[in-house]
Amino acid sequence: MPRNGILSSLALLPCLMALTVQADARPFDQLPPEQQAFWQKLGAFCDKAFPGELSDVTDYYRDALTDRELVAHGVSCSDERIHVALHVDDNRSRNWILTIVDGTIRLKHDHRYPDGSEEDISQYGGDAPVPGLPRRQIFPADAHTADILPQRADNFWFMDFVDDDTFNYGVHWPKQGHSVRLAFDLSRPVEAPPLPWGYE
Repeated sequence: MPRNGILSSLALLPCLMALTVQADARPFDQLPPEQQAFWQKLGAFCDKAFPGELSDVTDYYRDALTDRELVAHGVSCSDERIHVALHVDDNRSRNWILTIVDGTIRLKHDHRYPDGSEEDISQYGGDAPVPGLPRRQIFPADAHTADILPQRADNFWFMDFVDDDTFNYGVHWPKQGHSVRLAFDLSRPVEAPPLPWGYE
């Protein structure tokens, strides 16, 4: 091969290596440092369950959550997906599905009927704007949410590790001024409840 051809091939080598590394990179590695730290904190839920309480609520959500037994249960975890079930008394319909997609963290609410089939209103949520904070991520409503819940197109959900022992989850509906916040005590694991409907 002529000398110029060898030099050209060598010049391309770093680019080819970079493409190979990028192709082999785990989705986690593509997150900004703030979201990597948040994802690692979510690992606190893996194979564990924690009690919760109603921390703040407006009237719209009050009746459904007041004086209820709340438990967040880490059903499954992987490098790309974390599934946390939210149990409200013996209602096992609610699931938070967090996945790493397109360089950010996506939150979806997977709702199930007792027979395991998916509810009509399900898979709502959204993608966290990058980079967020190491302890807090916000998930604005996405197009699917706006399609199935037009009045809630301005909704956003949040997950917040207030400190090492306290995790908050909530939703705010700015247009109507409705909000709710649940606080879970990570220092006090409890016995895991039965698996959520559809995941037995």
